Amino acid sequence: MEELVSLTGVTRTVRLPDDQELHILRGVDLAVHAGDHTAVIGRSGCGKSTLLNLLGLLDLPTSGELRFQGTPVEQLRDNERAVLRGSSVGFVFQQFNLLPGRSALENVITPLLYAKGAQFWRRRELAMDMLDRVGLAQRADTLPNMLSGGEQQRVAIARALVRRPRLILADEPTGALDVDTGQSVMALLDTVATESGAALITITHDVNVAALARACYRLEAGVLTSAEIPARVPA
Repeated sequence: MEELVSLTGVTRTVRLPDDQELHILRGVDLAVHAGDHTAVIGRSGCGKSTLLNLLGLLDLPTSGELRFQGTPVEQLRDNERAVLRGSSVGFVFQQFNLLPGRSALENVITPLLYAKGAQFWRRRELAMDMLDRVGLAQRADTLPNMLSGGEQQRVAIARALVRRPRLILADEPTGALDVDTGQSVMALLDTVATESGAALITITHDVNVAALARACYRLEAGVLTSAEIPARVPA
């Protein structure tokens, strides 16, 4: 399988107001290939969000090398990273981040407004097709506040996948859902990602979510280590 994104010796350090340095990530090595489903587990404050920002091309390492599809990201200009991120990375967030005044369909269309060529001109058709794939075609004209939590998350998934990204980043995607809905959402996300041939990276503290992955890592105090895929905990 093609190596999609890799981190080699990556660190991330920020300087605090008192001029002290806070070392968030320490020498992280990670390689993710097309079609992988990888979970990164860890407690709050361990650096998961920082790692997600690097993987999603929102930030750059302090040191080390980050490559996306073989290209060293540090060599790209800001606008080049933004274009690559928009076309190749899909984000699924815990809080959904849907536009409140827009229908489900309009929310899914939003990423396609920045597309070019056929994706732009077929944006409504593509968005409806993706809503249908997540089982919400009949709710296309519904505003987010009229959708259940599970339905909102499925709209968020459709929005993340509508441009057929190579990499899907799910940040605590079930944190705002009940157990049954969360499991259904993760199964759906895994299925759609597999059908699309995309890599899926789930950032989570939930062992039941991590148990659905095919590779698992633990992040603790900024250090990433390989971990066994956890067994599911009965509800």
